[in-house]
Amino acid sequence: MTFKPGVALTVFVAVFLPLFVALGFWQLNRAEQKTQLEAQLQARTVIEPLTNSTDPVDYQLYRLTAELDSDTPWLLDNRTWEGQVGYEVWVPLDAGDRWYLASLGWVSGSADRRQLPELAFPTGSRVWVGQWRPLSDSIVLADTPLTDQWPQVIQAIAPQAMAEKMQREAPAGLLQLTAGQPGVGQVIWTPSVMSAQMHTGYALQWFAMAVALAAMYGFAGVHFGRRREPRP
Repeated sequence: MTFKPGVALTVFVAVFLPLFVALGFWQLNRAEQKTQLEAQLQARTVIEPLTNSTDPVDYQLYRLTAELDSDTPWLLDNRTWEGQVGYEVWVPLDAGDRWYLASLGWVSGSADRRQLPELAFPTGSRVWVGQWRPLSDSIVLADTPLTDQWPQVIQAIAPQAMAEKMQREAPAGLLQLTAGQPGVGQVIWTPSVMSAQMHTGYALQWFAMAVALAAMYGFAGVHFGRRREPRP
């Protein structure tokens, strides 16, 4: 039996078979990361105090005494909830000698883009509970041109540029204020979008494609080899 799959098919398989296998292992690695993240989230349900000496941990719940700066609110554009387009409200949260950018959740937008939502914030210092929110690549998309109008409508969270606009030092971090507190609307941010099981499912799909490609290559090599064998 002669095995002759052909040069073109061999090159194709040599390129895509390792790619499919690599993507499968990449998805397995992502599944492991998500499993660890889910375990961390379950372990971080205890609310810790957030002070100057705190070394913040992603997704940890913290408690602090602070006051919202209602004079300089920010509206992160194109945030959706249940199919409706709106904004995610971000406000400086002053905690004495430091401050944080705090998300107060989602508010609905108007069909008239010139009409901004009316915002109401609780006044005075109070105890807040918030989840430490990392600044991910999915949020920082591009530079945002700023205006002199408040609230500011922005397309991306850029803490340094926002701080400069407010004539402040850089924020100490980002907090997602938890639902049920005064002034906090629908919380649309979640720490993990895709579960570990979904990543595992994608890994199995990539491995199945690699097996199918290898089987196709073997079948084609045998088939073309038989056709090229000299007849008696």
